[in-house]
Amino acid sequence: MTILNKTPFPLFLTYEEVAAYLPDVPLDETLDIGGHRILPIRALAPDLGYDEIHEAIHLTERENADALRTGDGELRFEYACTQLEVILALAEEQGVRAWDVVAYIAQQVFPELTVLDSTKTPVTTLDALPRHDGVDQRSFHGMSNFPLSVAPPAWFPKGGMPNVVFSGM
Repeated sequence: MTILNKTPFPLFLTYEEVAAYLPDVPLDETLDIGGHRILPIRALAPDLGYDEIHEAIHLTERENADALRTGDGELRFEYACTQLEVILALAEEQGVRAWDVVAYIAQQVFPELTVLDSTKTPVTTLDALPRHDGVDQRSFHGMSNFPLSVAPPAWFPKGGMPNVVFSGM
């Protein structure tokens, strides 16, 4: 598959993150998605190509990196706890997979791309995303730190994976 960018970059920053570092947050560029105010990375790097965005903007405390499928190839992205919290909260509110929330946000940030959801269907609207009523995603992706592209298995415990300690006999 074609890769749109070699190095991942964040798809968005929260309004609070940006306001703490930039004196003039472009309020007209923020998106309100499910009650969460975010600043799409495109607003901070409007004229840069996918491969160039990371050079200008990257996370210093990256939690994970992943890649979304688009009609043009894979779009690699990174996220930290701050972005993950927005994604998980929105997934819970909407009853969809966190992975599909990321696909929706990517579609809003890069409308020129045909971003595909977890069923490989082009993303259109938030309410058209596939429903998720399975495993608690906060324990799977948040507490246990599984990447968003990994689907939670049905057997995953609600409280997350227990700490396992091995000892010699």
